[in-house]
Amino acid sequence: MSLVARDVQFGYGGRPVLKGVTLGVEQAEILALCGPNGAGKSTLLHVLGGLRQPAAGEVSLDGSPLSAFRPAARAARIAVVPQSLETAFDITVEDLVALGRLHRLPLRDRLLLQPLRGADRTAVEEALRELGLGALRRRQIGQLSGGERARALLATALAQGADHLLLDEPTAHLDPAYRQEILEILRRLAASGKRILIVLHDLTLAGLYADRVALLEGGQVKALGSAEEVLREDVLCSVFHAPLRVLRHPDGGRPVVLPAPTPQH
Repeated sequence: MSLVARDVQFGYGGRPVLKGVTLGVEQAEILALCGPNGAGKSTLLHVLGGLRQPAAGEVSLDGSPLSAFRPAARAARIAVVPQSLETAFDITVEDLVALGRLHRLPLRDRLLLQPLRGADRTAVEEALRELGLGALRRRQIGQLSGGERARALLATALAQGADHLLLDEPTAHLDPAYRQEILEILRRLAASGKRILIVLHDLTLAGLYADRVALLEGGQVKALGSAEEVLREDVLCSVFHAPLRVLRHPDGGRPVVLPAPTPQH
């Protein structure tokens, strides 16, 4: 594993959020981070992406401390995809995806806003094609649907050229068709060798698409393993403090998690 957290601790204003987390992302896999609200999922993603520094413990990349990597070198290996995009001005899909190449450009080209050339232009075109955004390339981001915007954010990360993709709830607020589309794309990218870490609230989606699941509670990893090993009724009911049922999907037998409502009298 090249991206690894070892005994990572982190907090906000003296309030501990991560309490000794150890895990790593393997090649050609989707690792889902699941857990209750406030469990530390997004914080852990930000620490693994180098956006926040751990208070204790260490995140390493290829055996070296992540903190030793310059921002451009880190961006060449790790892409962090936020849940939503907030911009002070509207830009086109193509221009947004092109931002994924900024870390690779000489400072002069960035300052003079030079058009992309060579491998940088090729990377943008390939990302637009991979995410099916060719017909939307001139569309303003503000004119996109939620699903289209999610694809544009993922295309930006793909153009970045990183081999680690860290995504914070990319399926939030999407309808079932778009959720499936995004996760199918991620599964295809994982099959090509990408290391993918994804924060998911939907346990059934984690069961259907993740190779491994890390279940967080109170800033600690309560369970880590295959979806079948982690998404068990006893484990889930203990972590979420709610009655949950785990069934098997008719196509393939992967775990499907459903609420178990209290019987009506």
